[in-house]
Amino acid sequence: MDIVNEILNKDEQSRKEASQSILVTKLIEPEVYPRDLLVIDTNELNVPELRGPNKEELLKSNTRDCIQILLNTLADYPKETKDGKVFIKVAGAAYNLPREKPAPVPKPLTKWERFAKEKGIQKKKKPRTTWDDTLQKWVPTYGYRKVQAEKQKDWLLEVPQNLDPNTDMFAEKVKTKKENVAKNEYQRLRNIAAARKIKVPQVGLPPMEANLHVPQLQIAADVARVSTASLGKFQPKLPEDKNTKPIKNVGNKKKRRLMNSNEEKEMNLNIAEKVLKKKPKLDLSKGVNKQIHEEQTQRSIDRAEKRKGKKKNFGDSDKPKKSKSQFKRPKAQKGQRVGKKSGGGRKRR
Repeated sequence: MDIVNEILNKDEQSRKEASQSILVTKLIEPEVYPRDLLVIDTNELNVPELRGPNKEELLKSNTRDCIQILLNTLADYPKETKDGKVFIKVAGAAYNLPREKPAPVPKPLTKWERFAKEKGIQKKKKPRTTWDDTLQKWVPTYGYRKVQAEKQKDWLLEVPQNLDPNTDMFAEKVKTKKENVAKNEYQRLRNIAAARKIKVPQVGLPPMEANLHVPQLQIAADVARVSTASLGKFQPKLPEDKNTKPIKNVGNKKKRRLMNSNEEKEMNLNIAEKVLKKKPKLDLSKGVNKQIHEEQTQRSIDRAEKRKGKKKNFGDSDKPKKSKSQFKRPKAQKGQRVGKKSGGGRKRR
């Protein structure tokens, strides 16, 4: 009977295994790497069953489910048959690494981009040059060459009738251009403020109170509370003023107590004794080096003066000084030096 029961149990178990579905559902979806034939299951195992007698069956069941998930994933890839064998083309390896920083937020649209999107306006690529009928040449649409072309074209500007005849239209043109540039810059800054969700006033600058932090406002409230004639002594507290702190150094300073003559004399003597006890810090090496440096400097000065004296005395004699005319070069083709009265001599050629 035992043998018959064992055969029946095996038959029933084989039927159950055959009837298992190929669709596997888990609480946490396992990570599948088809290229490496790897499945990582992060679901928790049942600890009591794992420590019980059915440990092997539990491990086999989990292994079967993971292999079934891997086969289901491989079945989705394209297949090829070569020489009676089936090959599966698996995609390249993909690794999901965690990001260090959050994913970038898409850049918000500007005012013009939102308007163009609503109206269906599409951006068209503008040509870099356009033909000017007045100058009869191709002019760039932007850049310094366009400015030069405008100066050549608009060398004469007509003054409208509603303006003063002495109005400088060239200066007005420059002023209008600066205003347009400033307007575009202001609109650009408004777009940045709208993207960062910053409130910008319609006119003027925001008040300084809007930029104060909570501690600064608390200090301002405390100062205002003690800014009365009674230094806030009779100032009623507001219902929300719970964390008010007393401000230091408010009122008269602390007065010195009166002392008799003996106490004052003793205090002054103690101060004088402390001052006299303090000995000056002497650096002997520094003093010696300073003295040596002064002696060396004095010696160098004396040597320099002696040298100057020798230079002054050198060459002084009772001989009369020669004039500049005695040192002139000899004249050509005469064969004698100036200042000498010799009969013959060698001629210089």
